[in-house]
Amino acid sequence: MGLRPARTVREVKAQPWTRISRKKPRKSYVKGAPNSKVRQFNMGSDRFYDLQIELVLEGPIQLRDNAIEAARQAINKHLEKNLQTNYFLQVLKFPHLVIREHSALGVAGADRISKGMKLSFGKPKGRMARIATGEGVFRARVDKSALGVAKVAFKRGQLKLSGHYALIVQDITAQPWNLVKKGKAAVSFKKKEVAVEAKAEEAAPEAVGATPAAGAEGKPAAEGKGDAKAAPSKGAPAAKEEKKK
Repeated sequence: MGLRPARTVREVKAQPWTRISRKKPRKSYVKGAPNSKVRQFNMGSDRFYDLQIELVLEGPIQLRDNAIEAARQAINKHLEKNLQTNYFLQVLKFPHLVIREHSALGVAGADRISKGMKLSFGKPKGRMARIATGEGVFRARVDKSALGVAKVAFKRGQLKLSGHYALIVQDITAQPWNLVKKGKAAVSFKKKEVAVEAKAEEAAPEAVGATPAAGAEGKPAAEGKGDAKAAPSKGAPAAKEEKKK
């Protein structure tokens, strides 16, 4: 069964009972909640920049994790293609709340529809983030020359999200926390997919290089040992013949 439309969860209602406790699992209201689909929260390289751009909500809304991840990929792909590593992108919201749904079909044959109990709890199906008016969803820091590229990237990401947004551009050249980074080496954040591939490549040569040790003539050591053991067996019948004579 596919995802339900975003309108089923985007309205901000009463606080849902979706508490998850790691220290005391018995006191959790939700069992077996799915993991967040947002793969990465910091991208690019963190250093001294001139401008800070933030995508801010104009009304309260609830966003699912798959929508946040789709917008993140759209923004990051455009920035990475045009600016390489000369940007810093952040996802400001984490999808804490758990979405609960009731399965529409009761059996595999789909011949009966299950309506469920009255005020039943439902099963966890995904995660979402609750965002209030004026709060930011994404934040990027770039140089002044890259302002146009950043605006296009945020416009592409905004198409993946529900709700109405505004872009706030701020000059951060005089901010103390930004001046501290001036003259220091940039802190780069690699893609998680690239990090996984690098680990696989490092493990591959080790597996290929694990070959049996060869002898002096290029033969495996196991064959040499077998020849040494077989040599005395050839002379055994000759010794028996001498005793008979």
